[in-house]
Amino acid sequence: MDWTQAENDVAEVMIWLRGNHGREVSYADIAAGVGIKDGPRLRRAVKVARVVAANRGDRLEKFLPSQNPARRRVFVTRYMRQGLGDEFRARDAVSAARDAVSAARTAMTAMKDMHRATTFEAGNDKSIARTEFGTMAMAVDECITKVSGIDKVGPQVVKKENTGLLAQMIAEMEARLTESAGG
Repeated sequence: MDWTQAENDVAEVMIWLRGNHGREVSYADIAAGVGIKDGPRLRRAVKVARVVAANRGDRLEKFLPSQNPARRRVFVTRYMRQGLGDEFRARDAVSAARDAVSAARTAMTAMKDMHRATTFEAGNDKSIARTEFGTMAMAVDECITKVSGIDKVGPQVVKKENTGLLAQMIAEMEARLTESAGG
């Protein structure tokens, strides 16, 4: 069986990145190293290479501005082989913290969007399930309130069983909505 072009691209990117362990590299550097024009094809290959690296226990950082003054405003990444990134651990920890903050912001935005949508549907006279949407809006409001207050009260005060109850309530409401929409 022959490999597809996408599979070949990922393999070439992985081989090149492993050979450049720990170095700051940009998309332009990768493109020059593997001979693929900097564009959607290369960017897809790098995304897949990030997943392959994670599966191997390695890490391909997110693209961040270079720390090298000569490469200001150039976004770069680093490939770290498992167990060989000690001298770059500070950068790796900062990258992981940025990933966590980004994920938390995304989750909060999604919760706020859900709150806005469910509140609207709860007040909509033509909604198929006003009370269910009202209950979901209250649940999301409570969740947002708890999450926004965690930094003030500390993790010892937040009870884990509340999150399970919230998930159960949302699942029950989704089941009711599915039943009412289907029959």
